[in-house]
Amino acid sequence: MEWLPVLAHEIDVIAHVVRGATDADLQLRVAGCPGWTCLDLVDHIGSIERWVVHAVRRRELLDDVPGWTGRDLLSWYEEGAATLLLTLATDPATPAATFARDKTVGFWQRRQVHEHRVHRWDLEAALGEAEPVEPDLAHDGLDEIATMFWPRQVRLGRAVMPARGLRVVTTDTGGDWVFGEEAAATLSGAAADLLLVLMHRQELDRTRLTWTGDEAAGRSVLALALAP
Repeated sequence: MEWLPVLAHEIDVIAHVVRGATDADLQLRVAGCPGWTCLDLVDHIGSIERWVVHAVRRRELLDDVPGWTGRDLLSWYEEGAATLLLTLATDPATPAATFARDKTVGFWQRRQVHEHRVHRWDLEAALGEAEPVEPDLAHDGLDEIATMFWPRQVRLGRAVMPARGLRVVTTDTGGDWVFGEEAAATLSGAAADLLLVLMHRQELDRTRLTWTGDEAAGRSVLALALAP
């Protein structure tokens, strides 16, 4: 996937949403990010953009992420986003500081697409109706969770590898991943629904996802912190 055009699109959509939001809108709560308002969410996105720029340019991870300065929120967000796109517009193999084993700019090109797409969904859902995540992007988001975030969560002690695990199968993109030592249950359905459920953004019982096997064991895996 060509990550940068996708990232530029997601950045533009978020900017469009912020541009049309009122002060009251920005104080609405974000269900997918407990304790945050829409303003807090935009602050987070802009801060992460600046954090990634530092990681690429200085090859080090900051402990403290610079946040919103209190000036016009849209201008501040657009400034950080433009710098991020410029910084990431380089050879994906370029070395960079990351929190994963992949220490390249390519890691951030992919990661920032998913960061912006999920938080765009959060923002749109808080303000009214969220556009569904595209199947191919949701598929890759699931793969990122299964192959990078989930092993990292276990490695850092944030989650325990369950003996009775969960198999996740996408019926629209052919994806198949297992969370745990051995699958005791399988959850199947559209990639977008599965991504939002694994990211704790969408209630399982409000989707068309289907179970086979030991549903109770599967639900216990879903309750884990599969990603930060």
